[in-house]
Amino acid sequence: MYKLLVTDVDGTLLDNRSKVTELNRKAIFSCLNKGIKVILATGKSISSIIPLMEMFGLNLPQITLNGGVIAKSLDRIYQSKVISENDYYTLIKEIKGYGASPTAALLDGRVVYDCYHPNMDHIVNAGVDLLQVDSLQDPSIAQNTVSVHVPAKESDPIDAYLRDLFGQKLFIIRSGEYFFDFLSKGLSKGNALKQIMKMLSLAREEVVVFGDSYNDLSMFEVAGLNIAVKNAYPEVIKKADIVTDENHKSGLGKAVFEYILKQK
Repeated sequence: MYKLLVTDVDGTLLDNRSKVTELNRKAIFSCLNKGIKVILATGKSISSIIPLMEMFGLNLPQITLNGGVIAKSLDRIYQSKVISENDYYTLIKEIKGYGASPTAALLDGRVVYDCYHPNMDHIVNAGVDLLQVDSLQDPSIAQNTVSVHVPAKESDPIDAYLRDLFGQKLFIIRSGEYFFDFLSKGLSKGNALKQIMKMLSLAREEVVVFGDSYNDLSMFEVAGLNIAVKNAYPEVIKKADIVTDENHKSGLGKAVFEYILKQK
């Protein structure tokens, strides 16, 4: 029997309007009512998922910033790791030198930028509150950044450029079409999930994971059952045990009732 359900947020739990469909809502509550614990695993900061946590009454540590922060709330952080100052300054310099504009996700839950780029609209549309600051090179930001994000597509030349420069120094992951993230080495959703499973004394076969993007693959290596929504990247679908319907067609909810709760 599954005791823990872990789900990605954007593109998986949420539909294309960043809303929870009615069937997905019912599925999550049905799991909770059956004693199955639920954890959100996202590239977003804890502040961005608090509304979802409150909606479902989730009280376990959540996986945020692609595993960079495990937290129950803004002031209850269980585990976190910031990018080293040297790597941070070098990364920001290279991104800006290329003509792009990054954001920085901080330990306190804020996501900040100093120069707005139209591609940041995709971040805002995903429910992330962006805060403008005078400079991303401010020491208080450099010392507290967990994740640096570049709002650029995989086909944008900056993707390969930055991977070549920082691939050996930082953990680089894509969590969506315009979500290109840089974190400290050793961080991932999968490693964060391992910590939580250890905390809850859960075995692999007691955990089911839902996902759609590259940043979910590390969790697929940890869980006993891996389910991808049909809109997932091909690499994710290939690694999944089950492929359910698309996110906007309540794929998560359908799979929960069919495979987890066994209710057709």
